[in-house]
Amino acid sequence: MVKSKSSDSSWKQFFSNILQAVGAGVVIALLPNALLGELLKFFKEGNQLLESIYQLVVLIQSFMAFIIGVLAAHQFKFNGAGAAMVGVSAMLGSGAVKITDGGFMLNGIGDIINTILVVIVACFFYLLLRDKLGSLEMIILPVLIPVISGVIGLYTLSYVSNVTKGLGHVVSSFTELNPMLMSILICITYSLLMVTPISVVAIATAIGLSGLGSGAANMGIVAACVTFLFGSIRVNSAGVNLVLIIGAAKMMIPVYFKHLIIAVPLTINGIIGGLIAYFIGIQGTPMSAGFGYTGLVGPINAFNRMEGDPMTNIILLVFGYFVIPFVSAFFVHELCKKFIGKYSDEIYRFEIPRQ
Repeated sequence: MVKSKSSDSSWKQFFSNILQAVGAGVVIALLPNALLGELLKFFKEGNQLLESIYQLVVLIQSFMAFIIGVLAAHQFKFNGAGAAMVGVSAMLGSGAVKITDGGFMLNGIGDIINTILVVIVACFFYLLLRDKLGSLEMIILPVLIPVISGVIGLYTLSYVSNVTKGLGHVVSSFTELNPMLMSILICITYSLLMVTPISVVAIATAIGLSGLGSGAANMGIVAACVTFLFGSIRVNSAGVNLVLIIGAAKMMIPVYFKHLIIAVPLTINGIIGGLIAYFIGIQGTPMSAGFGYTGLVGPINAFNRMEGDPMTNIILLVFGYFVIPFVSAFFVHELCKKFIGKYSDEIYRFEIPRQ
């Protein structure tokens, strides 16, 4: 019995290490473009330096799988060679590298779910084989781990991507409902999915989500960000809270998976966000649906699609994106603490990966 408890604890720690790596890796990979991408779009025309910087911050995103793999290896205290093997495995199996007749090309950030699967396989094999091959270790492991893990990732990629496609069909079915109900359901869905390994941008682009549906999805991202911000603000460092203010809530994946009760305020804030999208008439494109207020992608796209007085529209968007969601999220958080027994600030504590 004791052995069983120890085994359960070991597996729990194993998956905890993976999820912490995912949370930190997503931030490292996506934050540069989130902070600078939209700003650089305005000023890079005719400026070669700014154009190069823009290309770099976009390119960094494509290495998210590699970063997650390296951070996972670091969590397990692998040596440098082991970290490189896991990182390469993740990159190969994530779908971020596309094999074509003309060679290889980068293909976005890949599938995060598949990345997690490949990292689990690579870390498991490294833990299993480490220190068991003697002097042959540095010959066999660099071949065995990336090739086996990468092949498994390439094989599972098409099956795992069906999860995103399936969710896309669900979201697409919401667009057939009346506009208010559609806005609420899409906003709730995006709020709940934002802090998971599922790519909310991929869902939107897969079904061509645009107009009010895209705006509701955008407000779902805002709902997720403000939910985690007010939960985090009293228990986490200024750096973590600043990242949440910027809008990179995906870093909280391990927190969400450990405490699924957070789905309650996410749902409530999603309802509020859906109503905001409906009454203000927030619209967007498939590409803007998964950004919220990060880089002002959502507000800018919404503003470009609004009719009437520009100043009035700006005021409406300020209230829609920043005032109402932040105020309502504060009260939702406090009410949840009061009426839900297991809900507290402490469940939002983010564990910084060990140095």
